[in-house]
Amino acid sequence: MKRLIFILSATLGLTTMQAQEISLDSCQSWARQNHPLLKQSGVIDEISTLKQQSIESGNLPQIDLTGRATYQSDVTKLLISNPNFKLRDLSKDQYKLYIDIKQKLYDGGISKSRKAVEVVDRKISQQQNETDLYKIKETVNLLYFQTLTLQENKHILELKKQMLDERIGVVASAVKNGMVLPNDLDNLKAEQLLTDQQLTEVIAGQQTTADLLSLITGKSISPESKYSIPVIANENSTISRPELMLFSLQKDKLESNKKLLDDSRKPYAFAFGQVGYGRPGLNMLNDGFDDWYMVGLGISWNIWDGRKAKNDRAALQKQKGLIDIQRENFERNINLSATQERNNAGKMAKLIESDRQIVALKEQIAKRSASALDNGTLTSADYIRDLNASLQSKISLEIHKIQKIQALVNLNTILGN
Repeated sequence: MKRLIFILSATLGLTTMQAQEISLDSCQSWARQNHPLLKQSGVIDEISTLKQQSIESGNLPQIDLTGRATYQSDVTKLLISNPNFKLRDLSKDQYKLYIDIKQKLYDGGISKSRKAVEVVDRKISQQQNETDLYKIKETVNLLYFQTLTLQENKHILELKKQMLDERIGVVASAVKNGMVLPNDLDNLKAEQLLTDQQLTEVIAGQQTTADLLSLITGKSISPESKYSIPVIANENSTISRPELMLFSLQKDKLESNKKLLDDSRKPYAFAFGQVGYGRPGLNMLNDGFDDWYMVGLGISWNIWDGRKAKNDRAALQKQKGLIDIQRENFERNINLSATQERNNAGKMAKLIESDRQIVALKEQIAKRSASALDNGTLTSADYIRDLNASLQSKISLEIHKIQKIQALVNLNTILGN
């Protein structure tokens, strides 16, 4: 019983999914959530955290263990002769095992600058991921509007089939009464079969786009699903693409690298210590094994680097200029594409105005042809021609409506709005 309830629940859930109206916004959202790149966001944060911890560990004492065993050809000797005591010569085989401890006291802000660079690196990786994710919008737009076009074509073809069924009924009665030739009825039936073929092609196209959308969105989308026509808000000509933020972050990284370069030229202070055991110890006159230790302070300052820092700064400045050029070229290409889509939407608006007039005229012609066919004063071939012309004008009107909305959606996608 529980198994039956589960199956019924799953079936009802699938039916609801298939019957509900699907929007472009929902498809875009689903495609983003289902994209493998979205999983990278958490990994990028984890990598950045590990790198930050690695930089922090540089503030802890650095401890090294070193062991050495050597044999040398000569040793230090005192050239002094005294009959009261005799100095023993040092052994030529010497041994040393010691721990070297080094603690950073001041690094000129290098650690802080490295952390700042890592923060910007993480933001760049996240923004690059966002830029790659944004590209899926174009694919979803294309599939969605293909589906809308197929949906309208199917609707008009079903309307044509219904009209043909009505005419076949009337003409069949006229043929039976000897008022119309059988050829007219056969022509109508042949056109009905042709319409069925066209419907088969449209349905196959709907299945393909539904399967592709299902793969991209991760949702079970049926060919019978209803797709709503997007409502377009007023155009905002401002470019808000994620690539622009990426360019800004790349320049921020160059600034952080410049700060790191400046900090690397500052003095470096540290404390150190050594604890060891070996032969000889610190007392070079004692040839026996002995333990020893040493502590102290040190400073390191690269006061001249052969113009390396100056050249590095100049290279960073050139890279900034290169990023500005890349951004300018990107905005130029965006404006070119936006102008094309904006003009395309304007063209479709003009075509729609004339389409409505054509549809009205073609409908009147088709109605008169249907009446003439019923009265036996027009052949079925002429009626089919007028019917197709009327339906084709409706198809053109609906396609131009969809293409206008598609151009506006593409425009918003190009601009990043």
